[in-house]
Amino acid sequence: MSRLVNRPVILAIALLLALLTFVLRLGLPVTILVLLIGVVAAAVAGPRKAGLFKIARKAALFRVRIRQRGQREPRWQPTVQHRELPVPVEDPVIAFGEPVLELFASRTPPLAHLQLSAGLRSQLDGLALGRTKRIIDAPDLLPHAAADAESWPDVEAAVQRTLELARARGLEILPDRQARLNQALALIAAQGVLLAEWRQLEDGKTEWDDTGAHIRASDTFSIQRIAEAMERRLLPDLFGGLARIPGDFEVRLLLPYALATAFYLRLKGNPPKAFAA
Repeated sequence: MSRLVNRPVILAIALLLALLTFVLRLGLPVTILVLLIGVVAAAVAGPRKAGLFKIARKAALFRVRIRQRGQREPRWQPTVQHRELPVPVEDPVIAFGEPVLELFASRTPPLAHLQLSAGLRSQLDGLALGRTKRIIDAPDLLPHAAADAESWPDVEAAVQRTLELARARGLEILPDRQARLNQALALIAAQGVLLAEWRQLEDGKTEWDDTGAHIRASDTFSIQRIAEAMERRLLPDLFGGLARIPGDFEVRLLLPYALATAFYLRLKGNPPKAFAA
Protein backbone atom coordinates (compact mmCIF):
# COMPACT_ATOMS: atom_id res chain seq x y z
CA MET A 1 0.00 0.00 0.00
CA SER A 2 1.32 3.48 -0.77
CA ARG A 3 3.08 5.37 2.02
CA LEU A 4 0.96 8.38 1.16
CA VAL A 5 -2.21 6.60 2.42
CA ASN A 6 -2.83 7.77 5.96
CA ARG A 7 -4.45 6.03 8.90
CA PRO A 8 -8.09 7.26 8.54
CA VAL A 9 -8.20 6.17 4.89
CA ILE A 10 -6.95 2.67 5.76
CA LEU A 11 -9.49 2.29 8.56
CA ALA A 12 -12.30 3.51 6.28
CA ILE A 13 -11.36 1.00 3.57
CA ALA A 14 -11.21 -1.82 6.16
CA LEU A 15 -14.65 -0.88 7.49
CA LEU A 16 -16.17 -0.84 3.99
CA LEU A 17 -14.69 -4.25 3.21
CA ALA A 18 -16.02 -5.63 6.49
CA LEU A 19 -19.52 -4.34 5.69
CA LEU A 20 -19.25 -5.89 2.24
CA THR A 21 -18.36 -9.28 3.69
CA PHE A 22 -21.30 -8.97 6.09
CA VAL A 23 -23.71 -8.08 3.28
CA LEU A 24 -22.47 -10.99 1.15
CA ARG A 25 -22.93 -13.31 4.16
CA LEU A 26 -19.32 -14.57 3.97
CA GLY A 27 -19.39 -15.31 7.67
CA LEU A 28 -18.44 -13.56 10.89
CA PRO A 29 -14.84 -14.91 10.94
CA VAL A 30 -14.14 -13.35 7.52
CA THR A 31 -15.56 -10.01 8.65
CA ILE A 32 -13.41 -10.04 11.80
CA LEU A 33 -10.34 -11.00 9.76
CA VAL A 34 -10.88 -8.06 7.38
CA LEU A 35 -11.22 -5.61 10.28
CA LEU A 36 -8.11 -7.03 11.95
CA ILE A 37 -6.06 -6.64 8.78
CA GLY A 38 -7.26 -3.03 8.44
CA VAL A 39 -6.35 -2.15 12.02
CA VAL A 40 -2.86 -3.68 11.67
CA ALA A 41 -2.25 -1.86 8.38
CA ALA A 42 -3.31 1.46 9.93
CA ALA A 43 -1.07 0.85 12.95
CA VAL A 44 1.94 0.20 10.69
CA ALA A 45 1.37 3.21 8.43
CA GLY A 46 0.45 5.67 11.21
CA PRO A 47 3.77 5.98 13.07
CA ARG A 48 5.66 6.53 9.83
CA LYS A 49 3.47 9.51 8.96
CA ALA A 50 3.58 10.74 12.56
CA GLY A 51 7.37 10.58 12.51
CA LEU A 52 7.52 12.62 9.33
CA PHE A 53 5.20 15.17 10.90
CA LYS A 54 7.41 15.53 13.98
CA ILE A 55 10.53 16.00 11.85
CA ALA A 56 8.81 18.68 9.78
CA ARG A 57 7.58 20.44 12.91
CA LYS A 58 11.08 20.50 14.47
CA ALA A 59 12.57 21.71 11.21
CA ALA A 60 10.13 24.60 11.13
CA LEU A 61 10.96 25.43 14.76
CA PHE A 62 14.70 25.73 14.06
CA ARG A 63 14.31 27.33 10.61
CA VAL A 64 15.85 24.29 8.91
CA ARG A 65 14.89 23.45 5.35
CA ILE A 66 14.17 19.80 4.57
CA ARG A 67 15.44 18.90 1.16
CA GLN A 68 12.98 16.80 -0.81
CA ARG A 69 14.21 13.68 -2.56
CA GLY A 70 15.59 14.48 -5.98
CA GLN A 71 16.19 18.19 -5.22
CA ARG A 72 19.71 19.62 -5.21
CA GLU A 73 20.54 22.46 -2.85
CA PRO A 74 23.04 25.06 -4.07
CA ARG A 75 26.48 24.56 -2.55
CA TRP A 76 27.72 27.17 -0.05
CA GLN A 77 30.09 29.69 -1.57
CA PRO A 78 32.29 31.89 0.63
CA THR A 79 31.48 35.58 0.60
CA VAL A 80 34.05 38.34 0.33
CA GLN A 81 34.37 38.46 4.12
CA HIS A 82 35.57 34.84 4.21
CA ARG A 83 38.28 35.26 1.59
CA GLU A 84 41.75 36.69 1.90
CA LEU A 85 41.78 39.95 -0.05
CA PRO A 86 44.70 40.43 -2.43
CA VAL A 87 47.42 42.97 -1.69
CA PRO A 88 46.81 46.23 -3.61
CA VAL A 89 48.82 46.71 -6.79
CA GLU A 90 50.19 49.84 -5.12
CA ASP A 91 49.95 51.52 -1.73
CA PRO A 92 51.10 55.10 -2.32
CA VAL A 93 53.26 56.93 0.20
CA ILE A 94 51.50 60.01 1.60
CA ALA A 95 52.30 62.63 4.24
CA PHE A 96 50.50 62.41 7.57
CA GLY A 97 50.52 65.53 9.71
CA GLU A 98 49.50 66.00 13.33
CA PRO A 99 45.79 65.13 13.58
CA VAL A 100 43.13 67.80 14.04
CA LEU A 101 39.58 67.10 15.16
CA GLU A 102 37.94 68.68 12.11
CA LEU A 103 39.63 66.08 9.92
CA PHE A 104 37.14 63.49 11.19
CA ALA A 105 34.01 65.64 11.29
CA SER A 106 32.76 64.41 7.90
CA ARG A 107 32.41 60.77 6.94
CA THR A 108 33.83 61.30 3.47
CA PRO A 109 36.08 58.55 2.12
CA PRO A 110 39.75 58.91 3.04
CA LEU A 111 42.03 60.73 0.60
CA ALA A 112 39.07 62.03 -1.38
CA HIS A 113 41.29 64.90 -2.58
CA LEU A 114 43.66 62.49 -4.32
CA GLN A 115 42.98 61.23 -7.81
CA LEU A 116 42.85 57.55 -6.91
CA SER A 117 41.10 55.19 -9.28
CA ALA A 118 38.01 53.40 -8.03
CA GLY A 119 39.76 50.06 -8.36
CA LEU A 120 42.78 51.11 -6.29
CA ARG A 121 40.57 52.76 -3.69
CA SER A 122 38.60 49.53 -3.36
CA GLN A 123 41.79 47.50 -2.94
CA LEU A 124 43.13 49.87 -0.28
CA ASP A 125 39.87 49.71 1.62
CA GLY A 126 39.86 45.92 1.38
CA LEU A 127 43.35 45.78 2.87
CA ALA A 128 42.23 48.15 5.62
CA LEU A 129 39.23 45.96 6.46
CA GLY A 130 41.43 42.92 6.97
CA ARG A 131 43.92 44.87 9.07
CA THR A 132 41.10 46.42 11.10
CA LYS A 133 39.70 43.01 12.02
CA ARG A 134 43.09 41.76 13.16
CA ILE A 135 43.69 44.85 15.30
CA ILE A 136 40.29 44.99 17.01
CA ASP A 137 40.41 41.21 17.61
CA ALA A 138 43.89 41.35 19.15
CA PRO A 139 43.60 39.74 22.62
CA ASP A 140 44.57 41.69 25.75
CA LEU A 141 45.81 44.61 23.68
CA LEU A 142 45.56 47.17 26.48
CA PRO A 143 47.47 45.12 29.11
CA HIS A 144 50.19 44.36 26.54
CA ALA A 145 50.49 48.05 25.66
CA ALA A 146 50.70 48.97 29.35
CA ALA A 147 53.57 46.52 29.78
CA ASP A 148 55.53 47.99 26.84
CA ALA A 149 57.81 50.75 28.06
CA GLU A 150 58.15 52.17 24.55
CA SER A 151 54.50 52.12 23.46
CA TRP A 152 52.66 53.05 26.66
CA PRO A 153 53.90 56.67 26.88
CA ASP A 154 52.38 57.28 23.43
CA VAL A 155 49.06 55.82 24.61
CA GLU A 156 49.07 58.03 27.68
CA ALA A 157 50.01 61.11 25.68
CA ALA A 158 47.22 60.46 23.16
CA VAL A 159 44.67 60.09 25.97
CA GLN A 160 45.82 63.30 27.66
CA ARG A 161 45.68 65.27 24.41
CA THR A 162 42.17 63.95 23.75
CA LEU A 163 40.98 64.93 27.24
CA GLU A 164 42.51 68.39 26.90
CA LEU A 165 40.78 68.87 23.57
CA ALA A 166 37.48 67.70 25.04
CA ARG A 167 37.70 70.21 27.89
CA ALA A 168 38.72 72.97 25.47
CA ARG A 169 35.59 72.24 23.41
CA GLY A 170 33.32 72.64 26.43
CA LEU A 171 32.89 69.04 27.60
CA GLU A 172 32.65 68.47 31.35
CA ILE A 173 33.93 65.16 32.69
CA LEU A 174 32.46 63.38 35.72
CA PRO A 175 35.35 62.70 38.13
CA ASP A 176 33.82 59.51 39.52
CA ARG A 177 33.29 58.06 36.02
CA GLN A 178 36.43 59.29 34.31
CA ALA A 179 38.17 55.92 34.76
CA ARG A 180 35.89 54.21 32.23
CA LEU A 181 36.24 57.11 29.83
CA ASN A 182 40.04 56.99 30.14
CA GLN A 183 40.05 53.24 29.56
CA ALA A 184 37.97 53.58 26.39
CA LEU A 185 40.32 56.23 25.02
CA ALA A 186 43.35 54.19 26.03
CA LEU A 187 42.06 51.13 24.19
CA ILE A 188 41.56 52.90 20.89
CA ALA A 189 44.88 54.73 21.37
CA ALA A 190 46.58 51.35 21.84
CA GLN A 191 45.02 50.25 18.56
CA GLY A 192 46.54 53.32 16.91
CA VAL A 193 49.94 52.41 18.34
CA LEU A 194 49.57 48.87 16.99
CA LEU A 195 48.70 50.21 13.55
CA ALA A 196 51.81 52.42 13.60
CA GLU A 197 54.01 49.52 14.66
CA TRP A 198 52.52 47.45 11.86
CA ARG A 199 53.53 50.19 9.42
CA GLN A 200 57.06 50.24 10.84
CA LEU A 201 57.31 46.47 10.62
CA GLU A 202 56.65 46.73 6.90
CA ASP A 203 58.54 49.91 6.03
CA GLY A 204 61.12 50.30 8.78
CA LYS A 205 61.83 53.54 10.62
CA THR A 206 59.38 56.24 9.61
CA GLU A 207 60.65 58.99 7.37
CA TRP A 208 59.67 62.58 8.15
CA ASP A 209 59.72 65.90 6.38
CA ASP A 210 58.11 69.31 6.82
CA THR A 211 54.68 67.93 5.90
CA GLY A 212 54.70 65.12 8.44
CA ALA A 213 55.32 61.39 8.60
CA HIS A 214 55.52 59.25 5.50
CA ILE A 215 52.85 56.56 5.74
CA ARG A 216 50.87 54.47 3.27
CA ALA A 217 47.50 55.38 1.83
CA SER A 218 45.97 52.22 3.29
CA ASP A 219 46.76 53.48 6.81
CA THR A 220 44.22 56.29 6.46
CA PHE A 221 41.58 53.75 5.44
CA SER A 222 42.51 51.63 8.47
CA ILE A 223 42.15 54.61 10.83
CA GLN A 224 38.65 55.28 9.57
CA ARG A 225 37.62 51.62 9.65
CA ILE A 226 38.92 51.03 13.19
CA ALA A 227 37.17 54.13 14.50
CA GLU A 228 33.89 53.12 12.84
CA ALA A 229 34.14 49.57 14.19
CA MET A 230 34.81 50.73 17.76
CA GLU A 231 32.11 53.42 17.98
CA ARG A 232 29.29 51.15 19.14
CA ARG A 233 31.55 49.47 21.68
CA LEU A 234 33.17 52.55 23.23
CA LEU A 235 30.64 55.36 22.87
CA PRO A 236 28.61 54.26 25.95
CA ASP A 237 31.76 54.61 28.08
CA LEU A 238 32.44 58.06 26.65
CA PHE A 239 28.90 59.33 27.21
CA GLY A 240 28.85 57.77 30.68
CA GLY A 241 31.85 59.82 31.74
CA LEU A 242 30.59 63.18 30.52
CA ALA A 243 28.48 65.55 32.59
CA ARG A 244 27.97 68.18 29.90
CA ILE A 245 28.18 68.02 26.11
CA PRO A 246 27.83 71.15 23.95
CA GLY A 247 25.07 70.84 21.40
CA ASP A 248 27.40 71.38 18.45
CA PHE A 249 29.98 68.76 19.48
CA GLU A 250 30.03 65.14 18.30
CA VAL A 251 31.42 62.91 21.03
CA ARG A 252 32.25 60.19 18.52
CA LEU A 253 35.03 62.39 17.12
CA LEU A 254 37.11 61.74 20.23
CA LEU A 255 37.67 58.16 19.10
CA PRO A 256 39.33 58.74 15.70
CA TYR A 257 41.22 61.68 17.19
CA ALA A 258 42.73 59.54 19.97
CA LEU A 259 43.44 56.75 17.50
CA ALA A 260 45.15 58.99 14.94
CA THR A 261 47.09 60.89 17.61
CA ALA A 262 48.52 57.69 19.07
CA PHE A 263 49.35 56.50 15.56
CA TYR A 264 51.13 59.79 14.86
CA LEU A 265 53.10 59.78 18.12
CA ARG A 266 54.23 56.16 17.77
CA LEU A 267 55.63 56.84 14.29
CA LYS A 268 58.19 59.11 15.93
CA GLY A 269 59.69 56.21 17.84
CA ASN A 270 61.89 53.37 16.74
CA PRO A 271 60.41 50.33 14.99
CA PRO A 272 59.35 47.52 17.35
CA LYS A 273 62.01 45.01 18.29
CA ALA A 274 60.39 42.36 16.12
CA PHE A 275 61.57 44.35 13.12
CA ALA A 276 65.18 44.18 14.19
CA ALA A 277 64.88 40.44 14.73
